[in-house]
Amino acid sequence: MEMREMRSLVLLAEHGSIQEVGRRCHLSPGAVHQHLKILETEFGSRLYERGRGSLCLTTAGEMILPILKDILAGHEAAVAAMREWKEAERGLVRVGAGPTFTTHLLPRAIKKFRRRFSGVDVFVETGHSIMLRKQLQAGALDVIVAPAAEALEDPSLAQVARWKAPVVFVAARGSVPARCRLSVLQEKPFIMFQEGPRMNTIIQHYLDELGFRPKVVMRSDSSAAIKAMVRSGLGVTVLFLWNLNTEARSKGFTVVTTEAKPLITHMALIKKKSAYTPRAVSEFINVIGPMSWANLQAVGGALA
Repeated sequence: MEMREMRSLVLLAEHGSIQEVGRRCHLSPGAVHQHLKILETEFGSRLYERGRGSLCLTTAGEMILPILKDILAGHEAAVAAMREWKEAERGLVRVGAGPTFTTHLLPRAIKKFRRRFSGVDVFVETGHSIMLRKQLQAGALDVIVAPAAEALEDPSLAQVARWKAPVVFVAARGSVPARCRLSVLQEKPFIMFQEGPRMNTIIQHYLDELGFRPKVVMRSDSSAAIKAMVRSGLGVTVLFLWNLNTEARSKGFTVVTTEAKPLITHMALIKKKSAYTPRAVSEFINVIGPMSWANLQAVGGALA
């Protein structure tokens, strides 16, 4: 039993005519008839019969029809995948990431990728993790960089690379001792992320576990705005350490350690779960997965 024979039966079910199947497959009616007979011999059952004005499948033919369609679809997908895989240096990768990662870390990854695949276009979308996840689910993006929890809570998504990311208390240099107790920080004003985005959820869960209730005087969805306010001495914040280290002016900050156990979380490269990943996307994952940045260390390389 070959693909052409299965295709003849599937088309017969759709069009009810051996002549029409032949026309669509560029075969003679005799060749189509031979395909059908081979199938009937192999299955040991009549697969089609004459109905009112056309040919139709028997009960046995109807039973195997969905299976044959799946086999044909799988074959076509395999052929398309192999064709694309062989077409080196072509394709498109659509990447989503937060503003800080996009500005300071993603350029090095894209530059490294393009040195190997100069013909592949890389489209970058910047936004907060909730928006990016929705675009990934909708098929508008191929991969996103976001807190790893984004994939853990959604069974349709998968982590394909992961980085260890410490989260720390941050103050303006000289405004708070580099080592102090939580009770001292409790009295300081805090500048935090807006409620809702994943970063804030991670931080809030950590603070709740510590029984720590910060005096929040400002909220923002921009880490740059938060750092500017903290640098001016207007409050303390909690940030990914890699986020703090992305700019030369990070020397104006103090990373504050306390008696509490540090928070170690993870950033991840996330994609939709699927049977097939386009070559360009797969190669991008292979390039960025093992990469590390300051205080953002790859965990086991690419997971794909």
